[in-house]
Amino acid sequence: MNFDDDLKAAWQNEVRPTPPRQLTDRVRRHRQRHRLQRGLEVVLTCVAVGVFGYALMSRTAGPTHWLLLPFFMVFLPVVWSVVLRAPAPRGGDASEAPQVYARLRLSQLRSGLRDLWLARRAAIALLAYALIALAVSWSFGDAVWRGAATTLLIYASGWLLATFAYSHRLRRRRLREYRSTRRMLGP
Repeated sequence: MNFDDDLKAAWQNEVRPTPPRQLTDRVRRHRQRHRLQRGLEVVLTCVAVGVFGYALMSRTAGPTHWLLLPFFMVFLPVVWSVVLRAPAPRGGDASEAPQVYARLRLSQLRSGLRDLWLARRAAIALLAYALIALAVSWSFGDAVWRGAATTLLIYASGWLLATFAYSHRLRRRRLREYRSTRRMLGP
């Protein structure tokens, strides 16, 4: 199966239209997934703010809170700035002329590739932060701080591996689509 040929054939030939019911169901499922993803992001943000806020207000913040607080103070604003700056898909994009649609799709793919790059850099930054926290806790902290820093390092390592695995797979797919769409526009 050659993705380039399939994409080119779909644009050059008239494709059989999708029945309105199937198209409506597909759009509805996509919107529900999008709403669920945004809802999960809001819930995770509220939980993080609630946990840290409660720990700070009740003065029960332990080593785990103090090690994670700086990361979340940087991570949450960056994530929400990426989420909020992403353009919402317009309804007429797919019905545009092929050249216009190709330019719109290239822009979307570039934005997606940039977000994947940012996710990889954030995972590397978290790992670097965890390594620094571990070194400082082993130099100046007691057993509780060392345990919290070690746990942070384990989670940061797992997050880095998961991010790179997911990003690698998604990046390959987006680059393949980007190159074939770019070829369709010509030199």
